[in-house]
Amino acid sequence: MNKKEVARRQLGTALALYLNDNDPVAVHCLACGGGEIAEFLTRQAKQKPFIEHIIATFPERKAREIRILRNQYWNAFKHATDKEGNKREDLTLLAQFTDEQNDHALFIGWYDYMLAVGALPIEAQAHQTWYFAKYPEKLNQGVDKDRYEKLFPNIGKLPRAEQKQRLCEAIKCARQDDAVMHHIGTDPRPLILR
Repeated sequence: MNKKEVARRQLGTALALYLNDNDPVAVHCLACGGGEIAEFLTRQAKQKPFIEHIIATFPERKAREIRILRNQYWNAFKHATDKEGNKREDLTLLAQFTDEQNDHALFIGWYDYMLAVGALPIEAQAHQTWYFAKYPEKLNQGVDKDRYEKLFPNIGKLPRAEQKQRLCEAIKCARQDDAVMHHIGTDPRPLILR
C-alpha cells in the first residue's frame, strides 16, 4: 500500500458514505484525511493543489489561514484538547456543522487526487460536476456555467435530499455509459475497496 492508495481509500469510503446519507462526521474525517494526502500527492506530481487556486483568487489570504478554515470541523472532530493540553471549546462550531460542509471537503479532496493520479471513480466525476452546478459562484469567471446547469437544473434550489438523489441518479446513468466507464480518466473500481 502507498499514499495514493490510502488517499483513494479514504476519499472513496467518504464518498460512498456521503452518497448513502450515512454519518456526515465520518464522511468529513475521511474526506479531510484523504484530501490532506491528495494535496501532498498533487505537489509531488508537480501540479497546483486547490489551495493555490484559493490563494490566487484571494491573495490577501495566507495558506495557513486557509488551512485553519478548511480544517476547522475536522480538528474539532479529531481533537479533545488544544496543543497545550487544554480542553477544546468546540460546542458552537460543532452546532454549525452540516453535511453541506462535506460537499466542499469531497470536492477539494477529489480535485487534488485527480491532479495527482489522473483518474477518478465515476462517482467522484459526477460529484465534481454536481458541485459546480450547485455552487456556480465557485467557478472562475468566463467558465461556461450552462453545461453544469443542464446536467443538474436548479440543483441549488432543491431540498438537500433531492439534491443528493439527483447526484445518485446521474451516477447510475454514467455507469451505463461504456465510453465513460472505459475512459482512461475513469477509475472503474468500487468506491469502497477491500
